[in-house]
Amino acid sequence: MKTLITFTKNVINENYTIVSSTLIATDTKPEVKIEWRVYTKNPENLLIRDLIIEGLSLARTQKEEFSSIINSNDGQIDALIKKLTEFDN
Repeated sequence: MKTLITFTKNVINENYTIVSSTLIATDTKPEVKIEWRVYTKNPENLLIRDLIIEGLSLARTQKEEFSSIINSNDGQIDALIKKLTEFDN
């Protein structure tokens, strides 16, 4: 079974573009809306800055998780670095 995707492109300015995509629902899977926030200042090197899936920002979620780790360790950024190092190994 093929996955069908629709998308639209919305150029915000010369530096940012939002690509809105939808994974079309099937009999077994629901429709999923995804916004791709793309940094387009250098057309030779496009960078995805954030994914917003069904209204939830991956960047915001990650920032909140990082803040939580730092706050639960008395503001010590070393705790975050240790956690990221553990995750990478």
